[in-house]
Amino acid sequence: MTAAKEDSEKVLSQLADEDIIHAPLEIYTAQTGDTEIVRVLNELNTFDNIVYSSTRNANFFLQQVESHDKMDAVKNSLNLAFDESTFTFLEDEGIPAVHPQNGSKAIDLVELMLRLQRLGATLYPCGTHKREDFPGLLEELDMPVTELDVFDLEGPTEEALAAYQEDVKTKQPDTIIFHSRRSVNRTLAAFPDLEYENMRIISADSGITNKLQEKGLSVDVEADGSWETIAELV
Repeated sequence: MTAAKEDSEKVLSQLADEDIIHAPLEIYTAQTGDTEIVRVLNELNTFDNIVYSSTRNANFFLQQVESHDKMDAVKNSLNLAFDESTFTFLEDEGIPAVHPQNGSKAIDLVELMLRLQRLGATLYPCGTHKREDFPGLLEELDMPVTELDVFDLEGPTEEALAAYQEDVKTKQPDTIIFHSRRSVNRTLAAFPDLEYENMRIISADSGITNKLQEKGLSVDVEADGSWETIAELV
């Protein structure tokens, strides 16, 4: 499994009795010295809503907020979470939040915003490594949105990667978990000598399955997108 450390803690605890090789190929780090972050944080009172699509987005954003002493301004906005886990994280951090009761898709959150009549300026904390769908959806509805990059995605050091490769070579795993579309390219590049066609391949969802099939790999079992079902399949 190659997911980031913070993404893997829960599933690793569930699989404590299994022989898991954890080789994180994704390392997330906070943006530092970014003048755009400072500018936006100084203008937090101009945003009606702050939208968090994941716990990671919320975590890195609140790190920036705390370091610039802007927590009161965040609490004065309407904080909207895509899903229950992000909602719970915000509440645990003392940030009152709301989230859709019927799902975590972008359209569910837009419908919630419409019901609450929160059509003003929206702040959307995110990472530099990918562009997400939600801001574009708001723009299509003529709802003003500002994307704020608060963290970067990096890879492991050369030393760490070499250690992962040696561990995998020694243990010769018979099962591999692809937890995201991004993990497909990263895993194939990091471990080119694995005999993937002879391994049991677990895909986290249908989108990942499609990408694996494009690479000529057959998926043995597919989860529903949650770490809980991945753990069950292992």
